Amino acid sequence: MDPITALAALLPLGVEAGKAAINRWLAPDQIKPATFADMLELRRLDIEQFKALQGEGGAVWPWVEAIRQLQRPAFAACVVGVWVWQAGAGDVSDTVGNMAAAVGFYLFGDRTLFHVKRGGK
Repeated sequence: MDPITALAALLPLGVEAGKAAINRWLAPDQIKPATFADMLELRRLDIEQFKALQGEGGAVWPWVEAIRQLQRPAFAACVVGVWVWQAGAGDVSDTVGNMAAAVGFYLFGDRTLFHVKRGGK
């Protein structure tokens, strides 16, 4: 396996491990919510930050927003399509195989990590 492919697979796990280590050993007590109301306020701020990163309501024209949101799925479909085409021809290049593996980790590894963090609920 190519090192870049392995990095794409393990990077989300490393990010979560780094967050957990920072919260456990480096984060001061004033950042940790003391009450339920503080926790709700932090969650509200997280949601606002997520909305800002997603660009909700930021597009002037709806078609611009639609094109922006379809870029990732279109890229993933193109990569997987090229991989399927090369696999059908019988010779998959290493670059295309590694890119398809990274897309697969992006599509399925993120959901798996989400369910692991929730504890399988």
